[in-house]
Amino acid sequence: MSNITTGTADFVFEGETFQTWYKIVGNLTSGIRPLVILHGGPGTPHHYLATHDQLHTSHSMPVVFYDQLGCGASTHLPNKGKDFWTEELLMNELDNLLTHLGIADNFDLLGHSWGGMLGAAYASKRHPVGLKRIVLLDTPASMPLWEKSCALLLDA
Repeated sequence: MSNITTGTADFVFEGETFQTWYKIVGNLTSGIRPLVILHGGPGTPHHYLATHDQLHTSHSMPVVFYDQLGCGASTHLPNKGKDFWTEELLMNELDNLLTHLGIADNFDLLGHSWGGMLGAAYASKRHPVGLKRIVLLDTPASMPLWEKSCALLLDA
């Protein structure tokens, strides 16, 4: 795969600085709108979605992968309590990454599983002007309904 860039973006939250790891396949200055991939989990890094890098080969679009805070090559925070891990935190991290990469004004999102839930929340709550398209793959529409369904399955 040609033209691969990796790096980290400083992410400041509640006075602490963390690192968000990212990988770009292609060139963000090519004039072609990039696709940002939101992985599932939470806690599962981007690796299982790596075949989406073929979208760069087939469509020349830049593809951005990143590991959400707490997993993969991004800052791990095992001592942070449940209250720290909010949708708001991860939407802030996404905003920060888009700004860091200079693509906040023109991008597409693809979210899988939890990443789809994050993408849907981001699109509906933040109304990002730069978001042109969103694709949700195998994602529940509601965490409370998902939890209820899982409880029913476990009870069975």
